[in-house]
Amino acid sequence: METKSPYWVFPAVKRLVTLFYYLVLAALVIFAAMSSLKLLNAQTGPFPLGEGQPNYVSVPVAWAPQSDKTIVTAGEPRLFLTPQKQTGQLQVPIRSGPGLLMSILGLVGLAGALWMFFLLRRIFSSVQADSPFQPAIARRIAAMGFLFLGQTVVELLIKLALWQQTRPYFKQITIASQTSLSVDIQLDSPWLLGLIMLALAQVYRRGIEMQLENELTV
Repeated sequence: METKSPYWVFPAVKRLVTLFYYLVLAALVIFAAMSSLKLLNAQTGPFPLGEGQPNYVSVPVAWAPQSDKTIVTAGEPRLFLTPQKQTGQLQVPIRSGPGLLMSILGLVGLAGALWMFFLLRRIFSSVQADSPFQPAIARRIAAMGFLFLGQTVVELLIKLALWQQTRPYFKQITIASQTSLSVDIQLDSPWLLGLIMLALAQVYRRGIEMQLENELTV
């Protein structure tokens, strides 16, 4: 027995995508406005660590003991203990190198999300029940794939530059216990989703070819 999706599913998803599009747009505008105000109000000159600098941004920091070797207990049963990475926040002025890089990183993430929802809106507006396979939709799916891959490369370069720019700050910090400090660089960009979207675009193009063949035979 053939089952069909409820008629309200497609319009509901379309409205949800539109809602997220405007929410991300509002978040991008607010973030850009707040960053601009901080830049305009920030003081110039040297940027010492510590209090008294209201216009700052937070950089994610990872710290752990210098010895990261796994501890293995003797006897049976054996227990393997792995040192756990701790996280924190390094507050830096927005006009410093790390501060500007964190602002750019936030803008890149929001701009990528906005473009993604924009392409999704165009895809949902182009889909037709009688002719679902269209070249324009395949191009937009491929554009989403390249968007995710490009966003991954840009974010990786920014995070590597951020790691380099924060090294002078870490040299000024002294901690009682012997620990190692570094920027918490997590490669959580949607590169895998980008590859999946490119593969999906190829499958969609094949669907277009089959649809054209079917129309010609009819």
